[in-house]
Amino acid sequence: MTSTPELSRGARLMLFLVGTAVLAGLLFSVYGDRQADTLVAGVPSPVSYVAPVNLQVVDEIATQQRRQAVRDQVGDIYNVDPRLQSLALGTIASASLPPQVRSFLLDQFERPTGVRAAQLPELVRQAAALADVSETPALEAFLLRGLLPTSVPAPLLTEAARHAAADSVPPVLAVVSAGELIVMEGEPLTASQLTLLEATGLYSPRERAFTQAGWIVVGCLLLGGLLCGALVYASGWMAPRLGTRQWIFITVVTALVLIGQRLVLDISPSFLFVMLIALVLSVLTNQATAILWGVWAAVVVALLAPAGTEYTLVTGVIGAIAGARLAAMQKSRASIFTAAALAGGISALALVAMSLSLGGYTITATLLAAGYLILGGALAGLLSLALLPLAEHNFGFLTDFLLLELSNPSSPLLQRLLLEAPGTYQHSVIISNLVGQSVQRIGGNELLARVGALYHDVGKLKRPAFFVENQFSSENPHDRLSPHLSYLIITAHVRDGVELLREYGLPRALEAFVMQHHGTTILSYFYKRALEDTPSLDELNFRYAGPKPRSKETAVLMLADAVESASRSITDVGPGGIREVIDRLVDQRLRDGQLAESNLNFDDIEVIKETFERMLAAILHRRVAYPTSEEIGRLKRDGTRAGNGKAQPERPRGKVRGLPRTQRMDS
Repeated sequence: MTSTPELSRGARLMLFLVGTAVLAGLLFSVYGDRQADTLVAGVPSPVSYVAPVNLQVVDEIATQQRRQAVRDQVGDIYNVDPRLQSLALGTIASASLPPQVRSFLLDQFERPTGVRAAQLPELVRQAAALADVSETPALEAFLLRGLLPTSVPAPLLTEAARHAAADSVPPVLAVVSAGELIVMEGEPLTASQLTLLEATGLYSPRERAFTQAGWIVVGCLLLGGLLCGALVYASGWMAPRLGTRQWIFITVVTALVLIGQRLVLDISPSFLFVMLIALVLSVLTNQATAILWGVWAAVVVALLAPAGTEYTLVTGVIGAIAGARLAAMQKSRASIFTAAALAGGISALALVAMSLSLGGYTITATLLAAGYLILGGALAGLLSLALLPLAEHNFGFLTDFLLLELSNPSSPLLQRLLLEAPGTYQHSVIISNLVGQSVQRIGGNELLARVGALYHDVGKLKRPAFFVENQFSSENPHDRLSPHLSYLIITAHVRDGVELLREYGLPRALEAFVMQHHGTTILSYFYKRALEDTPSLDELNFRYAGPKPRSKETAVLMLADAVESASRSITDVGPGGIREVIDRLVDQRLRDGQLAESNLNFDDIEVIKETFERMLAAILHRRVAYPTSEEIGRLKRDGTRAGNGKAQPERPRGKVRGLPRTQRMDS
């Protein structure tokens, strides 16, 4: 069996990093929105704060109080409005006023500082006093109606002056000694204490939130790395040898399931379909790996659950274990759905048991959660039915389901072998039984060995008449060919077999059975014929290209192929004769080094010999030559004439005269 390329260190590292990133992202989606503790004036301090070192800090409150006082001392700044000034001067010039009054008013309104609104009444009173006493009231009233202030406030200049005055005030410094208690735990915070804490660097709302988010990211990455690293380490010695594409498939499926599970946990923490991972891996790899991976995924989902973590953990773990075990027991694809639904039901029973024992769930909530678990199991079953064919046909996984389908005689390539090369087909069926029984006894993959044996000679379909089991007449085409050409034709069935397997899209694992079932053995019949013409011919010219068997399954196939072919010419079909042929052929393969690269030991070889002997004895046993109806009729007539009506002695019932007991049993 060709070994699957091991995952390189670089690929393992890449999968580890991707897995860690996915896990960290999922964990952060749950725990990343935690709010940092904020300090608020008037609220008790959660901890006591002590000054770390001697330092001087700016007392912002005292500084602002001083600056505000300076600002308040800066009065409003006024500017003369030229338009208003021109209007006021025009009014004074055109009015019938006493000369001394006009001169006084013109002098006042022409000043650069102008006349403010607050100054106008006093200015009018002074101007009216310059006139006759009799004209004073009327003149004062006229001036109040006709004059207007020309100096108005300038807000921008005022604010700039106040700001400059405030900035000129130096900050007020507060001296804090090392070890000085700033605020005690439980003491309501004041605004000045908050300012002092921020000034000393003991507290910063923005920095605190950023720092806490950073630590959450670090924690999620660390936890994700530990979880992913533990899984990779454990899978390294528990999972079978998988290729890069297969590891990628498992990693992607696991990530997608966890992401999908994270999304639906908001609906209900009991809506779990994470057992899908255990179901799929139980079929694609083995139970141990499936349980390991499924329990790991259940732990991750429990960490992602917003509430009821213990319930999610227990139901997820039980569902994963049940799913892996039940999936391994199934013999058809459709039954995987049933196994998944049963696993969901078992998880539901676990939830009910926990609810009855620990409480926390009402009867309605318990039934609803149990229904979600069963629904999640059914969903996992449906998804697994979609994923398994994808894994088999696109990622090179070889499942028992696929092997059972390939072993069906109605499969296209076997059907063609049956119709076009019936002798080879019958030979392959016998070999399949020999190999399957032997591999089962020595601890190999029986199903793979059986299917591999069925397809090991499919290359003979290219030229079936050149192989003896398909020659149904006395004519042998090799009699007209040179030994070397016959050698090329015979050995080509290995290459042709691999091409046919690939043409029909069969699993790559079957190619090992085609390529290795002859190893580098020699075609002794044609080599002998060639030696008659060229005595110095090297036997390397008549050996198969190999490679030699590299697994128990392909090694047993080589031995079974040789023994079954030789058994057709056995004359002594008794136990001794069959065992002699088996021992001779197996010893030949051992001396030729054909089994050197397989992991068979001498105990395995002895078990294989015993199995071959038992099964070939059953196939090749002697059979009774049954009489024809004419012979029976003739015997009856002869007996009637010989008796002449006399009674014949009664023969013992249940026995056949003249046949040994063993032959009667065999017949």
